[in-house]
Amino acid sequence: MSIVAAFLSLFGIAPKTTAPAPPPWLLSGVPEFGAGVYSTALYNTGTGLDHEMAFVYDTDPHPTDSFMQLVRETTAEDLAAYCSTLSQSGYTQSFRNTIENNEYYAYSKKGSSIYFYRNGNTGETRVIHDCCNTVSYSDVSSVTPYNTEDAVHPGVYQFSYPYLDEAHPDEALYAKNGMMYIILLSDKRVIVIDGGEKKQSTDRNAAELWKLLHKITGKEENEPITVALWYGTHAHGDHTQLFYKLLCEYHKKITVERAMFNYQSVNVIKNKLINVEILRWALKKFYPDLHYLKQRSGFRFQLQDAVCEVLYTQEDAINAADASWNVTNLNDFSAVLKVTLNGKTFLFPGDSNRIVAKRLLKNYSAATLKIDVLQAAHHVYNDLEELYAVVQPTYVMCPQSMLMYGKEASNRKQEIDRQHYTIPNQRPKDKHCGKI
Repeated sequence: MSIVAAFLSLFGIAPKTTAPAPPPWLLSGVPEFGAGVYSTALYNTGTGLDHEMAFVYDTDPHPTDSFMQLVRETTAEDLAAYCSTLSQSGYTQSFRNTIENNEYYAYSKKGSSIYFYRNGNTGETRVIHDCCNTVSYSDVSSVTPYNTEDAVHPGVYQFSYPYLDEAHPDEALYAKNGMMYIILLSDKRVIVIDGGEKKQSTDRNAAELWKLLHKITGKEENEPITVALWYGTHAHGDHTQLFYKLLCEYHKKITVERAMFNYQSVNVIKNKLINVEILRWALKKFYPDLHYLKQRSGFRFQLQDAVCEVLYTQEDAINAADASWNVTNLNDFSAVLKVTLNGKTFLFPGDSNRIVAKRLLKNYSAATLKIDVLQAAHHVYNDLEELYAVVQPTYVMCPQSMLMYGKEASNRKQEIDRQHYTIPNQRPKDKHCGKI
């Protein structure tokens, strides 16, 4: 207390106080939201295909970094008013989706894209100035005519590496982790989700993957393969490196039409992930016209038979007051994808841990989360009991060997009940390269 304030208090006079000024709008180049309480800082969501600093961390952002302003205490009416503001400022709506009481929008103007969404349960709105996409949100979906006589039955495949197990006990040659799923579309294109670890990215495994792609599509051995989308859940090497190896060996015979990944900025995590850099390099070198989009929470798109909806991305974990993050495990930055294919629903949470699980349960009800087939999170290491109780899958895909599943659960002292991962009286099976 100052001397003046102490003197006034002797006579029962309360000193005048000045309320702190509300935080200003910080997202330059983007129309102000105009309601609610702004975060005191911006969050750097990172770049897309472009490289970040390879050897030196720089405090300056990359030119294609996308920044996010968070806004608390917003209403649905505030969101509608912001849509009107953007329209009056020359922006055109390129995307809209609603999941339960959550609303998602994208607006574009002369190459500038704004993606924003409001959580109906928390009243928080996230406004992102997208600077790294090479395609509009309205141009991602692709449902095109094809020769139905040549059509194949769509399905989901889990690729075997193989994993470290009794038949492959050498840890110098075989890895504990690694995940890759292939979604076969009826027009013989495929969606590839993630890829294997370095030890799994051998010449032999790349050749086996190449054979599998031809087997499931019914194509001859040397016919080209079209990847409609490569979707990355998160930036760990055991989810990227076999796909990188495949591109290096077979890029002349593979067409990659689209790529989606939402990786953090190195200036945020202070950790250089070289596997991400080499993957970006390969995609840009081999496919200069690639359609890239940094997927955001709530984005919905369709590729032939597969209807895809993103339920969570890294931005959802950011504190709305000061744009800070308390994620200590990068697995909690996994982008969660829900896919509806041939009347069945699939959930791909990548390596999601408890932060993701809590956010999903907070954002959605069982009406959205309940699915038919679940990819067990983080190679079956993470015990997400509350989430799985809502998801209630009939089948579970386990990107792990049964031997290592048991060992790791014991070594980490996790109380994992296998019943959490499947329906009662049925245990998950180790289906390497199996089809659902």
